[in-house]
Amino acid sequence: MFYGALKAGSEMAEALGEPKIAGKYKNAYLTGSERMDKMLWNGEYYIQVIDDVNKYKYQYGGGCLSDQLLGQLNSHIAGLGYVLPEEHVKKAIQSVFRYNFLPDFSSHENAQRTYVLNDEKGLVLCSWPHGGRPRLPFVYSDEVWTGIEYQVAAHLIYEGFTDEGLSIVKAVRDRHDGFRRNPWDEVECGHHYARAMSSWGLLIALSGFKYDLAEGFIEFNPAINKEDFSCFFSCGKAWGVFSRKFDAGAGKYTNKVEVLGGSLDGITVRVNGEPVEII
Repeated sequence: MFYGALKAGSEMAEALGEPKIAGKYKNAYLTGSERMDKMLWNGEYYIQVIDDVNKYKYQYGGGCLSDQLLGQLNSHIAGLGYVLPEEHVKKAIQSVFRYNFLPDFSSHENAQRTYVLNDEKGLVLCSWPHGGRPRLPFVYSDEVWTGIEYQVAAHLIYEGFTDEGLSIVKAVRDRHDGFRRNPWDEVECGHHYARAMSSWGLLIALSGFKYDLAEGFIEFNPAINKEDFSCFFSCGKAWGVFSRKFDAGAGKYTNKVEVLGGSLDGITVRVNGEPVEII
């Protein structure tokens, strides 16, 4: 998250005509990111490096942490791109899905709060696929939080693993189906817990939405239903609905943005380089 903030600061300084400050932030981001990748990458995912993981309470050491790439997801959503090597990011988020998404919890041991059980599916907060689980790992490591599940799902979609991302979303919604649990109240440390608002990241990831006021453009690149897609969008100047349909007879797409509030005057709207009609 710190490297994402540095990269954002560099781009904001550039937009404001402050090249010296921009260079300072950019150099710090590049140096730190390279250092972090070298120190923490284990070949599959990023770990915690600590002298003796059992010397301290509530660490995770060589475990596979589900939200290890939260800062990278936020950077994608903010339009900043990669703050860590793309190849490593893709492999790490795949590892999170491979090791932490469980298709059945009938034999899962969890001494803390129970938000998933029996034959339900879900994403645990951490696992130790290669051993090395600490004597006293962080307290909630065996729990399942919807806010982390949505975050990982959105990131999988950003990296091109749409089916995997949607399988996590389906698991969450199946658990909150109105029979097992309230679909409007994802209880965690209290009712209507705020972390579940990370689900908004799914809308942005699935629509491929980008917005850059400094550059003056809005962009959509749907990840699903590409021949018949529509979604809500909002930005600092307007909100409305984007739609995209494929006309088989004409052999082309029709893209439209319906502004329901505000104005997109001076803003270019594009979809894979194709023009978009604003109404």
